[in-house]
Amino acid sequence: MMRKAAKILTWLGLAAWFVLVLAFVSDESEEVLCNRIEVVLQDTVNNRFVTPSEVRSLVEASGLEIRGYPLSQINTRNLEYLLEENPYIGNAEVSKDVSGRLEVKVEQRVPLVRILPDGSRGYYIDTEGKTLPLSENFTPLIMLATGELPVSMKAASSGKNLSEIYRFCTYLADHEFWSDQVVQIYVNSAGEYELIPRVGAHQILLGSLDQWEKKLRNLELLYEQGLSLYGWNTYQTINLKYTNQVICTKR
Repeated sequence: MMRKAAKILTWLGLAAWFVLVLAFVSDESEEVLCNRIEVVLQDTVNNRFVTPSEVRSLVEASGLEIRGYPLSQINTRNLEYLLEENPYIGNAEVSKDVSGRLEVKVEQRVPLVRILPDGSRGYYIDTEGKTLPLSENFTPLIMLATGELPVSMKAASSGKNLSEIYRFCTYLADHEFWSDQVVQIYVNSAGEYELIPRVGAHQILLGSLDQWEKKLRNLELLYEQGLSLYGWNTYQTINLKYTNQVICTKR
């Protein structure tokens, strides 16, 4: 019994000591000054819209009291909100430690398709369906959509065909074959869609985006059973406008 009581007292003593240490460290950290800013960029292999130095400049130009000020005075959430106002930053996480280090982790937005309307430089739609301006620093190699499309990002926010293109391009990007085969989408004046393939000198007339999965499945069967035998340049156009038919025109 005495041994059990002694063990309990030992654990209680350790717990009390641990609480005291934490309190001491917490008090000490309140007085620590921010002496450096470290930036960690996520996914710099595929996206290079911002650099660590640019993020650091955003932090230092924020108007918030950061470098040389106590860590306890730095509102990390306000800083995260400020960084996320940058059009190329999707998410920011800011943390601090007792060494005086302020760590800024940044996730860049991921472009899905470049929208290139007639007579405009265009913009991107990202993987969350939001518009993203073009960058002077980085041009990603992604799918292209051209033709009769909203010229500005503001007009795009309410455009029906932009939400259609987002859903369609998300499907293509997630499909092992179509993500490689379809390189461009064209929207004509009638609002119909045409696809430009990577392999094969033919034009794919998709019509509307109704039942696109079925239409593309029919085309995939044609590729497997027809073009693989007769050649990828046999046809000039492949018409998928009618859901249950594939109409091919020889060149």
